[in-house]
Amino acid sequence: MRIAAALARSGPRRAWRYTASDYRAAVTAVAEAPELTGQPAATPWDLALAIALTERGVRVEEETVLDDLLTDLEPGSR
Repeated sequence: MRIAAALARSGPRRAWRYTASDYRAAVTAVAEAPELTGQPAATPWDLALAIALTERGVRVEEETVLDDLLTDLEPGSR
C-alpha cells in the first residue's frame, strides 16, 4: 500500500485491483492469509480500502490473485 500511495503522489495513476471491493473479494477467496503487520497505510485512492484492511486484517499476496490479474491483461477484458 505504501508503494501504491507513493506512486499516486508522483502523478496521475489508476489503481489496478487496489480497491476495497477487490480486497474483500480476494480475502473471501483465500482459505488462509497472513495477518497484516505494522502501522496501517493510507489508501487515498480508495478510503474504503483502508477500512476494509483494518476490518479483515490480512494480506493478499499477488500470487493469490494471479489468475484474475492475468485475465485482466487479456485483450478486450477491460
